[in-house]
Amino acid sequence: MLRIPMIIFMALLIWLMPIEGARTYIVDDSGFANFNTIQEAVVAASNGDTIYIKPGEYNEEVILNRSLTLMPLTGENGPIILKGDGLETGITITAEGCSLQGLTIQDFVGPAIYVKSSRNSIKKNVFKNANPAILVRGSHENTIAGNTIIDSQGAVALWENSSDNLVSENDIFGCNVSIIVREAVKNDILSNKISDAYWGIWLENAASCQIESNDIKSQRFGIWLLNSSTINVSQNKVRIGDSASGITNGINLANASGALLQSNEVNGGAIGLLISNSKNNRMIDNSISGSTNAVFIKDSDSQELKNNRISAAEYGIRMENSSKNSLIKNRIENGTIGFELGLSRLNNISENQLSGLTDTAVQISSSNENTLSGNRIADSPKGIILLESSANRLVANRFQNVEWSLYAEAETKEGFNNSIDESNVVDSVPIVYLFGRFGGQIQDRDIAHLTLAYCENVTVKNTAITNDAVFLFDSKKNRIQENNISGSFGMRLVQSDENEISGNRLLGNKFSGMFLYASDLNQISGNDASRNSQNGISLLSCNQNIIRDNMVDKNAATGIWLNLSHDNQVYQNNISRNPLGLQVMLSTGNKIFHNNFLGNKEHSQDLGGNNIWDNGNVTGGNYWEGHVAKGNPSQNWPRMIKGGSMLDGYPFQDESGWLRAAAA
Repeated sequence: MLRIPMIIFMALLIWLMPIEGARTYIVDDSGFANFNTIQEAVVAASNGDTIYIKPGEYNEEVILNRSLTLMPLTGENGPIILKGDGLETGITITAEGCSLQGLTIQDFVGPAIYVKSSRNSIKKNVFKNANPAILVRGSHENTIAGNTIIDSQGAVALWENSSDNLVSENDIFGCNVSIIVREAVKNDILSNKISDAYWGIWLENAASCQIESNDIKSQRFGIWLLNSSTINVSQNKVRIGDSASGITNGINLANASGALLQSNEVNGGAIGLLISNSKNNRMIDNSISGSTNAVFIKDSDSQELKNNRISAAEYGIRMENSSKNSLIKNRIENGTIGFELGLSRLNNISENQLSGLTDTAVQISSSNENTLSGNRIADSPKGIILLESSANRLVANRFQNVEWSLYAEAETKEGFNNSIDESNVVDSVPIVYLFGRFGGQIQDRDIAHLTLAYCENVTVKNTAITNDAVFLFDSKKNRIQENNISGSFGMRLVQSDENEISGNRLLGNKFSGMFLYASDLNQISGNDASRNSQNGISLLSCNQNIIRDNMVDKNAATGIWLNLSHDNQVYQNNISRNPLGLQVMLSTGNKIFHNNFLGNKEHSQDLGGNNIWDNGNVTGGNYWEGHVAKGNPSQNWPRMIKGGSMLDGYPFQDESGWLRAAAA
């Protein structure tokens, strides 16, 4: 009956016997072993020995100055708790080659484990309420793996020239700074799970480290590289708290160089990836979603962003005061703005795909000498906008189902000096952008967009604008004749004088059929500006233009609209079926006569000005449907103009009555 227990006893005795000089010790806080405290066993042990610790609570500080293994006794259940209760450090390791496993270390004011030596193994322990849980200082080739670290000021800290350490597969929850590497090189941080953190992984003055396959869920910051170089950050999953809570960033590079970010997944945050004051970093095959700013490059040069996928971001990739960066083959979708460049130059933006954006695909402000080539922009309201930007080169960009593909605007001539050739197409139809052109002709063509900037004596005739608009900026003495500019954004003239605009069809455009700003001495005749979503013909701050013989019918707002515009002549136009036929605001010296006002809800309005609504008793005024007059023109049947004291003193009784009078 005693043989089986005796066999078990002998087996245990053999298992505990020293092997090649190594000895074992047992610690029990209840007094049923050789030692009541861990430190007593350490003092008694020699290098290579193993100390088995029975479950219990040990309130002490331990110094491992010998190469020892600390672990639970096999077959024992229950936690082994090394508890600080106000003590500074749990275990200080000064000897090399120590191994700690299966311990719970908690409630220390300072570090739970302080490593000052190399080639130690810290595995499968539990840490609570420490500062930090594990501190490695000036030490090398340590392994910190499979530990659980909870509610500590810091989880793992590698400091001061610590190198070749491995931090892997730890579960870290509720720590302020989860993993920090400071002034250390060649450390690997792999496959850790970090949650409910303030800072996830922070590297400062670090180099040649590997951060791979970590799962980080942080309230504020995911991965931060500060003053660090040659860091490989790959296959990490970073999820960041709501951006409304303050500054919340996924991955930060600040004064970093030579880093490779590859195949990481970032979700949420005010900024998914922030690159500031950094050079020569590469971001490849990353996925960033749900951030306010997916990527923000600030004061940084020579970055490479390639094959990244960005979705559901307010800004896809923003760049500020940054140069010589390459943004190639990225995919940006279902956000607000794709690329935004400000004060940035010599950047290469090529072969990117942008789709489903609710505002603008590419917005460039005060940025020069950038190249945009081979990009595909689809299903967005606006394509590429250039504001105060020069010497940019646009080549072979393709737009599909984009309402407004290209727009350029600047206060100076130089701001329009961009190279945009006809290899840029909208639904296979070319964009035409002319700068500083004198003479020449565009005729009998289909084009998606036409800009004339600082052009003179150019003829555009019998051409269809299929997508955008005809834009004239600071251009004069051009002839825009018999073109079809319909179903798009119409025609716009800005500071453009002495142009002839005649015989064009401006039908069903999304804003006004024709809009002139600060443009004088233009001849606008024989155009059909009807069924547009705002006004038929609009003038703002324009003087001495002639508007005659135009058809202005069924526009959504006003047929002809003059604001802050003086000394213009408006005559022989058919103004019909608009909510308001002709409106003049804060304008003086305009002469309005021989127009037919037909079927408008309100024919006319003159607010705050002093204008002439007829051409005297011989030539006469206008025909007003619904107004009773006798004679062509009438002499005693004036028609009041709504809005002030203006009147047409000599209206016609018949539609186009001036023609009848001339025939008689």
